[in-house]
Amino acid sequence: MARKALLTIDDSPSTETEKLVDYLADNNIPAILFVRGALMEKNPCAIEYAIKRGIIIGNHSFAHKPAGEMEPQEWADDLELCEHLIEAAYRRCDIEREAKYYRFPYIDRGDGQKVEQIDKATLSENDKTQTLQDYLHEQHFYQPFRKMPRTYPKRAYDCLYTYTARDWMLNDKHRGKQPIKSREDLIARAASDPSLQNELHPHILLLHDQDGMVDDAIALIEWFRVEGFEFLDFG
Repeated sequence: MARKALLTIDDSPSTETEKLVDYLADNNIPAILFVRGALMEKNPCAIEYAIKRGIIIGNHSFAHKPAGEMEPQEWADDLELCEHLIEAAYRRCDIEREAKYYRFPYIDRGDGQKVEQIDKATLSENDKTQTLQDYLHEQHFYQPFRKMPRTYPKRAYDCLYTYTARDWMLNDKHRGKQPIKSREDLIARAASDPSLQNELHPHILLLHDQDGMVDDAIALIEWFRVEGFEFLDFG
């Protein structure tokens, strides 16, 4: 049985988004680019290029500020700023947006826990996290994933992951200062992760589109292809 994967990529756009998009489109790899509104505002053409090449665009907030540091209304206003930019980009491309997807920065879902940066983190819930989930539901944000592992929250309207590559450690800011110091380290980490051997459910992969590391992200995606992972469509 082939292992299956769903590819999600955070923090677009970068200076090399179009190169990443071309690789994905040319190899028929479905992906969601979760965009940061403040970056998109400076470089809307890169996201329009992605839309025209069939890449799905998701909301990764405007300011990329942890939700745990924001009041619910401030968080909602930030989300909406990014939404307006995404909607406008789809209109300029004259392409219908099929669905609305959201991913919290750092996977801080409102409780102050930056899940993406914690090994073997478990999700927690409190009144604030429920308030934010209720808002996502009311605003018609959906899960793009099907047949998830039993550990995936049943009442989650934000997009989570099952494997985060930590490839951001190779961007211009962090390269050489973090545990992952090279492309070889990045691939070795994936190759040694036992969770990726599971064939019972699709793996939700979380990679990044950041300056200075797009070639490394592409190399990791290519490794998954060579290893026989099948990249699935969303929805």
